[in-house]
Amino acid sequence: MYQLLLDSSNKYLAVGLSKDGQVFDSIFYEAWQRQSEMMVVEIDNILKRNNVYNDQLDSIVVGIGPGSYTGVRIAITIAKTIAYALKIDVYQVSSLSLLRMDDKPTICIFNARSGRSYVGVYHNDKVLLEDTVLPNEELLKYIDEHKNYALCGDTSNLGFESDKFDIIANLAKGKKKENKVENIFTLNPVYLKELTK
Repeated sequence: MYQLLLDSSNKYLAVGLSKDGQVFDSIFYEAWQRQSEMMVVEIDNILKRNNVYNDQLDSIVVGIGPGSYTGVRIAITIAKTIAYALKIDVYQVSSLSLLRMDDKPTICIFNARSGRSYVGVYHNDKVLLEDTVLPNEELLKYIDEHKNYALCGDTSNLGFESDKFDIIANLAKGKKKENKVENIFTLNPVYLKELTK
């Protein structure tokens, strides 16, 4: 059986297919403010290209944010609709965690605008800093204090080059018992609009 992998929380559109945790096809590109037009089309494309039919899907792994207010809702709404129609499981993962690297602690960043960033820090499956919103000056201080950590995501506005990350591969790793959504009707996006005190 196959897993459908979806994330639209930031500027990227990510659609993938995996089997037994291994990605075998994916679509990934920048689609800022066009995810709602493109995601269903790309899901259809990837399923047809691989001759995968609805009854061969057993689950969906979806990024739930934080991120763009509209972007976060797109993948979640599509995941819930497909899961309800096909009666298959949904697994939820932090969209920031999808930026992590496997071999070192990673500061994962999305631009939250207005001089702020969404930030989460991950090392493999461990959460070193829960997803939060920080003013960029606080984030820069944190980065300076953790020079040995990788830096992934929206880093250019902070004056850094991002390390390489693989959202699709990290989505494929998200099919875990602790990530399973028990009731898809209660699955909601994570927005994190308030600044951490």
